[in-house]
Amino acid sequence: MNYLESKTYLESLTPTTTRPTLERMRRFMEGLASQADVACIHVGGTNGKGSTVAIADSILRCRGYKVGRFTGPHLLRWNERFHVDGKPISDEDFARLSTQLRGLSEKFARENPDMGTLTWFEFLTAIAFMYFAECKIDVAVMEVGLGGRFDATTVRTNPYVTVITNVSLDHTHLLGNTIEKIAFEKAGIIEPGISVVTACQDTALDEVLRVAREKMSPVYAVSASDQIWLYINGKRESSISDAAILSLLKENLSLKGSHQLMNGLVALLACAKFMTVDREVEMGIARSTSELASGQTPPRPQELVDVIYKLDIETLGAGLRNVRWPGRLQYLPGADLLLDGAHNPAGAQALRASLDQLYPALKPLFVLSCFESKDARRVLNSLVRAGERVFVAEAQGRRSSHSKDYLKDCLKDLGAEAESFSTIAAAVDAARARRDKDEFIVISGSFAAIKETMQHFGFSCVEDSYLSNAEA
Repeated sequence: MNYLESKTYLESLTPTTTRPTLERMRRFMEGLASQADVACIHVGGTNGKGSTVAIADSILRCRGYKVGRFTGPHLLRWNERFHVDGKPISDEDFARLSTQLRGLSEKFARENPDMGTLTWFEFLTAIAFMYFAECKIDVAVMEVGLGGRFDATTVRTNPYVTVITNVSLDHTHLLGNTIEKIAFEKAGIIEPGISVVTACQDTALDEVLRVAREKMSPVYAVSASDQIWLYINGKRESSISDAAILSLLKENLSLKGSHQLMNGLVALLACAKFMTVDREVEMGIARSTSELASGQTPPRPQELVDVIYKLDIETLGAGLRNVRWPGRLQYLPGADLLLDGAHNPAGAQALRASLDQLYPALKPLFVLSCFESKDARRVLNSLVRAGERVFVAEAQGRRSSHSKDYLKDCLKDLGAEAESFSTIAAAVDAARARRDKDEFIVISGSFAAIKETMQHFGFSCVEDSYLSNAEA
């Protein structure tokens, strides 16, 4: 298959299984065991997963590690999901590995008729394992696709540290309709004895601690301030408060928004924990036994912070400044607008807080589209204020979007001024032509809206959105 044929085949695969299971992926990967046996930082959660992966990737590369990065969703091209050393997989390698994997998947289905071929996300995950093994990376930073307990990325065999960014209500039709139920699914990526770094709060943290206690896994929890707590067997053992790390992030992290400081702190701690484990492996210390089960004391928060401070601060600062994560509070200078794919209530709340902080003198003029599977009313309640203007459209593509009329009704209840357009592109053009002097254009509500905006400006890949400062 060539690149186009590979993409067409991938898009023809079943998105997911009716009944969640890891059995097929586990059985399939038994034949590729060595390809999954790579040092891994596994990142789950509701919001901020991709940002945390991107930050960790950049930090580790600045330390000289050869890093593989697996993320989703992609905006313009499937290649965006697979990076090695900061560069996306080439069309040729994507097509070659897809062709090889298609043969293996179809052979597996013939030999295991009760299992069938891989789903599209299992297929993507297998490509990541194969590509990273082929590139002989030092560490993979893997983003969970959905949930955690039944996510295909969970079959990787060599986790060094687990990350759960946070938990909020999203994908409730699949993961449950309470924070506790969703936290249980997210905590499914916790491995016995492997340390967890999390920004979860309240009942979500309680559930993560409960699962971690059963797995005898230490938990490093960061708060909205600069507190870092270590939990052993579910109990707080020690903590530190270090404002200097937040200052380091504020001064250097390229990603906008106060919520990115939390993601940055989680990424820094995860990298510090990875480096301590990596050093132990180099010294020949076995990792097969849990620190807690063997009576060892996990590194205290201060010890992990000391690892960060021992890094070359100039190099680390450069790593933070070089983080790129398109479509997340991304400003396009040429078009003078902001892109953010906030698509659930927590993401919308974080976006609104960032807009109020970054552009206090301006009113947002939103261009929005929301997928039908999302709680659009709660998203809009978190994002839009009375009197603000919102241009709505239905995104193109295979996924169904909320109708323009439904979005207008929701916005009317909020006292906002809503207007509908045939396409995202038409809404963007209208916003740029008709905005007032005190308005700032924000594209949001779904990554489909971000994708169609980028395509409208002629970007063929997400890298173009950073290179082009000309008038779009």
